[in-house]
Amino acid sequence: MKGGINVLELNMYGEVENSKKNYKDIADILSKNRTIGIGWTDGKDSHYDILFKYGLDYKIGTFQRGIRSDYLFISIIGWTSYGFRTDSLKDSSYIIEKLGINGEAGEKITELINGIIEELSYYENHCLQFRW
Repeated sequence: MKGGINVLELNMYGEVENSKKNYKDIADILSKNRTIGIGWTDGKDSHYDILFKYGLDYKIGTFQRGIRSDYLFISIIGWTSYGFRTDSLKDSSYIIEKLGINGEAGEKITELINGIIEELSYYENHCLQFRW
């Protein structure tokens, strides 16, 4: 922990890669109503700067696409953003469609998102002081 925040594992280039520890640490940060941004790589040729926010502090007005305030919001800087329900793991074709990232990078982003969703479900089911 550094300043109350878990320090994620980084590769030799200072990028976040998929790992159980990183999923857990990101979910831990999100469960404390904090926002996190990571410089992420699929371990091959792709790098994305990704912001995560779990739930909105306020949702005013009607959102299109059925987005609710308790979703996991993911923004890929310079690319796209979307809000995902956290009640189940997502199929890679769904995440790839919503975020527009294809190929192996799309599969790896799916692993990242599902890993975080899986860890968030732990907080939702086991932590008495969870934010929702």
